[in-house]
Amino acid sequence: MGIIQGLTEFFPVSSSGHLVLFQDYLKITTEGASAEIIAHFGTLFSILLFYKSSFFAYNREDDFFNIHTVKLLAVSTIPAVIFGFIFDFEQFFNYNFVQYSLMVNGFIIIFMSFLKNSFSFELNFKSALLLGFFQSVAMLPGISRSGMVISSALLLGLDKEKSIKYCFFMVIPIIILSIFYKLIFSSGFETIKLADGLGLFLSSFIFGYFSLYFLVQFLKKFNFGWFGLYCILVSIIS
Repeated sequence: MGIIQGLTEFFPVSSSGHLVLFQDYLKITTEGASAEIIAHFGTLFSILLFYKSSFFAYNREDDFFNIHTVKLLAVSTIPAVIFGFIFDFEQFFNYNFVQYSLMVNGFIIIFMSFLKNSFSFELNFKSALLLGFFQSVAMLPGISRSGMVISSALLLGLDKEKSIKYCFFMVIPIIILSIFYKLIFSSGFETIKLADGLGLFLSSFIFGYFSLYFLVQFLKKFNFGWFGLYCILVSIIS
């Protein structure tokens, strides 16, 4: 499950949807939120490592991450926070919903890939709020967060390289908030052995890092349409 979390967290194929499908297929049941929190920590650290030159270097390679970007990220996070408290998304985390939502995700990604640069927005508070809205829709399992955010950013006419980077910056506050949400509101936590917990963390961290690297390189030459076809295929098979 750590490998699946790491591989699909950043790909526009919905990690939550894949986890639902594989948990059903492998007959895996968890009684609490411990495993999910550990897996999220793994992918969080993979983002921080991948973009370490933006976050931690004294002389950064670029000036994209600054106080203004932090403000934009805060604005982008607002819709997800509102949607998360208004709607109960847990009821959708089941096999029957995911097998259809993956197909919807695939068609949306393909459709939006043909509409890129339809507008001419700049990365400002208005566009950040719009990207946050698309991100909040992806709280549904089977709907990809990276797919929705990056494809909508390209639709708005935002720079491709900055859109990809901003998309993955956006996931950091979401992961942190989801961890705190699980810690505060979860009904319980299952006991996980040290070796199992370490394996879960390392697998989500390592595979998350390399999947992020692959996706960034892939998107320099290709578009999201191929991932949309993949989601439709998985939906048909499921």
